[in-house]
Amino acid sequence: MNEKKKSANSRISIDDLDMIPATQAKNRFGDLLHRVCYEKIPVLIGKSGRPMAVVIDVDQYWELKRLARTPSK
Repeated sequence: MNEKKKSANSRISIDDLDMIPATQAKNRFGDLLHRVCYEKIPVLIGKSGRPMAVVIDVDQYWELKRLARTPSK
């Protein structure tokens, strides 16, 4: 897994994420969890070269949920 580090507060786009194949995510799930939970680096999982899912830290998830409920000005 490539080590693109972003701070928890920086904005990222889907293009900023490294995509790893689903098979690699399955085979290296412990490494994936460490990267997501402790290094706060989201992981894009792909299948047949197509983006399928993003794994993020639970705190980042709750922040996204909170921001989705906050009315924009």
